[in-house]
Amino acid sequence: MSHENIVWHWERATPDEIAQGMRWYADAHHVATAIANGDAHLGAGMLAIYSPQQGWIGNVHNAARVLREGKGIGGPGSGMFATTGQKRAADRLLAGERYDDILNGPKIRDFAHLIEFGGDQDPDDPRVVIDRHALSVAHGRALTSEEYDSAPVNGFRRKDGSISRRQYEHVVSLYRRAAEMISDVSGDQVSAHQVQAVTWLVRQRLNQQAENQRGPNRLDKGRNRARANSEQAWQAFRTNHFPELATCPGTGYQTAA
Repeated sequence: MSHENIVWHWERATPDEIAQGMRWYADAHHVATAIANGDAHLGAGMLAIYSPQQGWIGNVHNAARVLREGKGIGGPGSGMFATTGQKRAADRLLAGERYDDILNGPKIRDFAHLIEFGGDQDPDDPRVVIDRHALSVAHGRALTSEEYDSAPVNGFRRKDGSISRRQYEHVVSLYRRAAEMISDVSGDQVSAHQVQAVTWLVRQRLNQQAENQRGPNRLDKGRNRARANSEQAWQAFRTNHFPELATCPGTGYQTAA
């Protein structure tokens, strides 16, 4: 695991991936603000709550639906791929609690933070979202879900309310170092979260290319079908309720719908 692996991915980004990744969190901020009727904190928190084990477009659809209906959704019989715990967290957020007091892991908290502010609130405190694809980039290869789940980056909430981040921050530091190197070479200031977003797009494109070359297995087919269903459901919901959201930040995968 190294910052060189991150730079390697950046160097393989297309101009479109660089442009999209550089503005990814700003675009996600626009989405969060729109689905929460102007409240970026609420929208970002809801997107973070419904993000685990969910593709991005499915995440947007679920969060938008909950915000429109004004109640948390999840658990058995809900018709949504979400847990009872996510439903409770959503209800707490809707009741006025801050997401900082609800979200437990560093990844999900940084995801909410970057979406709320469209990037870093404080440039001296850069945030990076270390999901499976971001950790894969740092490792230089695609990690399986099992490998990611066994990585000690999840953190936890301590009794005093603080969040453990030591091992998570080690990976973040690699992205910060990569951002410094990329900025030095390009002559333009690139933030660590922008490096993460660009290389995240690259990693997912490379994953899809590898899948196409070997032929999709049963798990791949299930994911592709779920992605297509999510895209179709979101487009129908968006057309009816948020026609102004013509586009959402992408994922690096070619559209499945």
